[in-house]
Amino acid sequence: MRLRLLARRAAVLAVCAGAACTPSPAPIAPATALPVVVPIEVYRHRVYLPARIAGSDPVALILDNGASVSGVHDSVARALGVRQSKTAKLTGNGQAMMSIGLATDVPFDVGGATIREPLVAMLPYDEFARHEGRLNAGVLGKDVYARFVVDIDYAAHRLTLRDPATFTYDGTGIVIPLHVSRTRDAAWMSARITFPGLAPIDARLGLDMGTYSALRVYRPFVTAHRLSVAVPNGVTSFGFGLGGEFPVRLARASHVTIGGLNVDRPVAELSLADSGATAGSGVDGTIGGAILSCFHMIVDYAHARMILEPNGQACSSSSDADMSGLVLDAGGPGLATITVGHVVAATPAADAGFQEGDRLVSVDGTPADSLGLLRVQTLFSQAAAYRVTIERNGSTTDLSLRTRPLI
Repeated sequence: MRLRLLARRAAVLAVCAGAACTPSPAPIAPATALPVVVPIEVYRHRVYLPARIAGSDPVALILDNGASVSGVHDSVARALGVRQSKTAKLTGNGQAMMSIGLATDVPFDVGGATIREPLVAMLPYDEFARHEGRLNAGVLGKDVYARFVVDIDYAAHRLTLRDPATFTYDGTGIVIPLHVSRTRDAAWMSARITFPGLAPIDARLGLDMGTYSALRVYRPFVTAHRLSVAVPNGVTSFGFGLGGEFPVRLARASHVTIGGLNVDRPVAELSLADSGATAGSGVDGTIGGAILSCFHMIVDYAHARMILEPNGQACSSSSDADMSGLVLDAGGPGLATITVGHVVAATPAADAGFQEGDRLVSVDGTPADSLGLLRVQTLFSQAAAYRVTIERNGSTTDLSLRTRPLI
């Protein structure tokens, strides 16, 4: 998830303006000896970790190196009494520009390590949750990566925060050099992308642990290489992030090579967005969780490297793709109500007669609200025949959905 606070330096200076300004507290002040080990949940290839905000009970936060500032769901911030001091504009992967509040000196506790953030965004996460199908209380961003070696064992569901001053590595993993920005709010790697029928293309791909996708290619790069028309067998769809949806063309790359890593046939989101992070040209695209979650991953900004160790499990997440043509949303209490947001033309969903606004009642007799958004989407990423009961205008009907590969 790319999160960028616009004119961030000016915002920080404004918070500290005047004679009463005091130095910002150190962002990281471990209260326990390192390393710190924390259990995590992996959901939609993102890392959700338990943390306390300003002394709260444990809540779930997304861990995201792509966030230039940590953030708290605005409703959670209000409930905890986190006080807004300024306002700012924020851009995420979605196309909408967001007006947000800023708070100062907010402590986060992760496994006994206190992360005291001098500046925190108060984020409107409700729309993100509808697309994600899961609630979250905020995001921990780049300061974690700036201060720790971040060790994520996706298969074991474990996060370890290590001291960069003492960390050494003598394993057999793939070591990939990272280009880390001076402010530690971005890291990118040299890559080569090959699409069917096209010559390999060199690219700068950002490391983005907060996004669900395998390979995401930004609009300027798509335009420069005419990928939206040159890549065969693509389908129009929508990606999402903070700031809502953005249009994409889903396609399949032949492979992407990053250092000593070669990933075959990853799903590529080719951005068609006019605004938002994916319309920018700071990098050419990103490598996200659908690839990263196939590994035991160590991010070591202090030594400008990422280390990937195969986790011993068969991993198809980088090549999994929707086979239905349905773009689904979740809403209602507990995000249990699943509705159709978009129906992609010339797909099984369009052939079956789905319409925007339809509510899924059941899939093969299993209530949709017991399945949840992600499980329904996982089902529809497999080639099969489904009987889907939907509600439309107060009446229910059964639709026959026969999914098939779209890319």
